[in-house]
Formats: sequence, structure tokens, C-alpha cells
Amino acid sequence: MPENPLRLLMNPRSVAVVGASNDFRKMGTIQALSILEDGYSGEVYFIHRKENTVLGRPAFPTAADLPHAPDLAVLIVPSSAIANLLEDFGRIGTKRAIIITAGFKETGSAGRSMEEKIKSVAKRHDIRFVGPNCLGIINSENLLNTTVAPFTAGPGLLGFASQSGTYVTQALPYLRKNGIRYSKAISLGNEADIDLVDALEYLGQDEQTKAVILYIEGIRDGRRFVEAARRLASAG
Repeated sequence: MPENPLRLLMNPRSVAVVGASNDFRKMGTIQALSILEDGYSGEVYFIHRKENTVLGRPAFPTAADLPHAPDLAVLIVPSSAIANLLEDFGRIGTKRAIIITAGFKETGSAGRSMEEKIKSVAKRHDIRFVGPNCLGIINSENLLNTTVAPFTAGPGLLGFASQSGTYVTQALPYLRKNGIRYSKAISLGNEADIDLVDALEYLGQDEQTKAVILYIEGIRDGRRFVEAARRLASAG
């Protein structure tokens, strides 16, 4: 069986963020602060066309200017810019991305066309990605949090995959109140590439995760989903 595409995405040695700035009102800045402040120890790079520094760190004008290809690109920019950014990261060898940006197939035909374009670009460069229209991931094992909510509760045992873009963070206050902590959490959004079954299989293979919950809005491949669920249940 080929390696699950989430394994590298959840465990990158380096992350590049496009969309963070020195404006603390911006969503990209808030998510960048989650990466910086919640304990992730890998390399973090910022790309900004105008600023020389972002959040006290050097900023690079383009992906080509980075010291090396990051394992993961986090994109929080207007939808019209995503395809070109994926091209840029693909050219330097980045193989995983999280596309936070909304404004794709959930908005109608024009957005659907843009989503097909980013899928084509990603496939050409062998990039696997989560999103678009999501909040990204939380990995309590390596303290990587790409969402807008702080995650400081420490490692847990509950794996969570959500087709709702925001529910990963909406659930945090309830979980915190009840003493429940994530092992891994994945906001899948539109599932243009990595999907619910990929997430279910990944969580089922994860040694830290002892229980899995899903927020499901629709199942595209019922046979594959049932097979993955059965494997997970029998392993438990």
C-alpha cells in the first residue's frame, strides 16, 4: 500500500506560509502565530512580496527565493493567486500543501473552474494537498497547528477529521471543558485532493490515536469508506 499522503503533510520538517503579514487583524497572520507560538520546532518561512520581515522573521518575495524547498506550503491568499503559487512551489520541489483559501467550487461555476485548475497544477507537480476552504491541521505530537485557534492542551488520544472547514476549532472549547485532547485533527474542506478516507486511513494507522471521530457532510466513495472503517474497527 502506498504511503498515506497525510504522513508527510502532518509531519513536515519545514513550513512556508503565504498570506501572513504584520497586520494582526489578518487571518493569515493569526494562523502563522499559531504555528510559531504553539510549539512547532521545524523551520518556518514567510513569503511576502512587499515586507522584508513578517512577525520578526525574514520574509522572502517568492518561493524561488527560499533557502530550500519546504515540506509543506500553507496558502492563505485570494483564490485567484493559488494556482500560480502551487506552480511556484511545485517548481522548487515542495510536495505537500494546505490551501486555507475559500472561493472555489462552493461558490459556483467560476470557483469550480478554479478548483479544477489547482487540481491540475498539483497533479502535474505531484503535490498532495488538503483543502481548499479549510482551516488546516493540528498535530499534538509535533505541536504543529495551522488553524486560527490556539492549541495548548498538550498531546491527546482523539483523532478528528472534519468535512466542515471550521468545526475542528469550533469543537475545541467543548473538548477542553471535558478534558479531551486531540492527537491529530484535520479540516478537509472541499476535499479537492486529500479526502475523508485518506484521513480515516491515516488516523487508523497513527500510533498516538486511540479513538477516531468524523464530521461527515457527504461520502463520495461509499465502498472505499466502508472498507477503511472496517479495517480501523477490526484493528481496535
